[in-house]
Amino acid sequence: MNIAYKTRSFYPDELRLLKTLKTQKEKETSSKIKFYHFLIAGLLGAGLTYVTTIIPDSFWTFLLGTIAVFAFAFIVFVPYEIYKQKNRHKLFLRQLSATIEKGTVDTCIVNTKRIAIAPEYEDESDLYIIGLNDNEVLYLWDTEYNLNKKFPCLDFEIYEDSFFKLIGRQIYPLSEKIQPVKIDKKAKWNFMKTYGASGHLEVEKINFDELLQKYNNCA
Repeated sequence: MNIAYKTRSFYPDELRLLKTLKTQKEKETSSKIKFYHFLIAGLLGAGLTYVTTIIPDSFWTFLLGTIAVFAFAFIVFVPYEIYKQKNRHKLFLRQLSATIEKGTVDTCIVNTKRIAIAPEYEDESDLYIIGLNDNEVLYLWDTEYNLNKKFPCLDFEIYEDSFFKLIGRQIYPLSEKIQPVKIDKKAKWNFMKTYGASGHLEVEKINFDELLQKYNNCA
């Protein structure tokens, strides 16, 4: 089961954030790698190649030859990487401009009374379990490791995926931060090995207390 999104206009701080982000990205258009870097790499590669042909075979021949190969590889591969980076940058700016011009964002408003956190055990990130009603919970993974600044809170909005990717934030808090119920991280890890990992923003039909008991039984 998936959460439902509704369209609303930007809040002033969201629009301010988007415009600030656009200004920052517009300043990043030029590459830090200049033409003279390729000239230096070419001269270095040619010079070291020549040196390896006039000295006897030794460790230095191998070392200088390896450096020459890397210098030529820089000339061949870096321009293509710069080209891909510029295309990604242009696409991001177009998406950002289109979003600002549209002036709206899709969000899902969540009002809850109970939230639990299952902290990261290895590298799977923190998991928040949000009670939607008596028999439904929402799973929210902190994949960007930035939710704990103002979250968890009992009232918040979840951004849809494309907007989340633009600003790097999944949540817009509507109330003060609270202390959640804490699940032992080893119990979480054992639970995942037994029952599998829940999906990000997945809604499951299960009682909040029953689910927490299942986690605690895996401690």
